[in-house]
Amino acid sequence: MMNKRLFLFITPDGVTYSSPDRKEPDVDNFQVLGYGEGQNEEEAFNDFRSQATWLNDTKFEEVISVEIKHRIYEGKHFNLK
Repeated sequence: MMNKRLFLFITPDGVTYSSPDRKEPDVDNFQVLGYGEGQNEEEAFNDFRSQATWLNDTKFEEVISVEIKHRIYEGKHFNLK
């Protein structure tokens, strides 16, 4: 039996604000939608979709999978300031 792999799901759709004070979106980036586990990308995407029921209420059209080694809370954290 194969081990489950962890995938992060991101989208280039949508907009991002660098500060709550901004009136217009000012960051062009990808947004993290969530993660899922599976033996391959399709299984992981189905796992993600089963948890992210809110996704059906969005207008995101493109989702990209990226295999990751560790969950976000297990990674190293860096300060920007």
